[in-house]
Amino acid sequence: MTVTTTPADFMAAAPAPLNGSSPWASRYATELRRVLTDHAARAPRSLQLHLGPSELGVACDRQVAGKMAGLPTTNHVNDPWPSIRGTALHAYAAEAFMADNGRRGLLRWVVEQRVHPHPDHPGTADLYDAVEQALADHKFLGETSMAKVRSAKGPSRKYVVQLLLYGLGYLLLGLPVRRVVLAAYPATASSLDGLYVWERALTGDDGQLLPENADLISEVFAQTATRQAYATELHAGRLSLDQIPLTPDSDECYFCPFYRPQSARDGGPGCPGTATH
Repeated sequence: MTVTTTPADFMAAAPAPLNGSSPWASRYATELRRVLTDHAARAPRSLQLHLGPSELGVACDRQVAGKMAGLPTTNHVNDPWPSIRGTALHAYAAEAFMADNGRRGLLRWVVEQRVHPHPDHPGTADLYDAVEQALADHKFLGETSMAKVRSAKGPSRKYVVQLLLYGLGYLLLGLPVRRVVLAAYPATASSLDGLYVWERALTGDDGQLLPENADLISEVFAQTATRQAYATELHAGRLSLDQIPLTPDSDECYFCPFYRPQSARDGGPGCPGTATH
């Protein structure tokens, strides 16, 4: 006996979609996601080829050299939502601090200032506090990242280097910077009660970089020169990405544009990252 199943019967028997209350809602959720994802992919931060201070402190030569060379992206898993959320919250923070200047009639806060700590890698620093002579960077983080910043170990090398380079950029503008600040905001919490500030002295009483900061910046600049040389070879086709040293990291790999764990099995393009260990 032949059993005929109508499309309506088939859809009724299908399991409930995970991202909608009905099949139509699920399809519509996909369309809404597409619009946001497409827009995020065309945002200035996504399209820039030069690297700013926020990326020079990344531990992995392969990731940074690949970005410098403008290699094609192979990571198609990375979700843009944290970046979208961060961009929106950064814009709100900039507006709030500029408004505070107006309300108080005092130019305390300098917002979104372009700085050049390295001639080839300028960047935009979030906030300078003229009263405290502090350089602050906003980080809007989930619970796991907040916990890492709060830990005894403190922020990652990437974050610390970013702060030091922004601070150096302000020093080169002729402004005093006594300390650098990471302002970690609980982006996924229901209140601002979890706001946490990490700080580090940048300069001594003489206004000069403290030795430990000068040493780390020198180390990063030397590393950057090596990575630029790698990038030149990658761009010319004289090196392949898998020939560049890598430093796998469970946090960084997921957001790396070249992360593709399958490459450990199929030998295809991309970097396997932590899948090699």
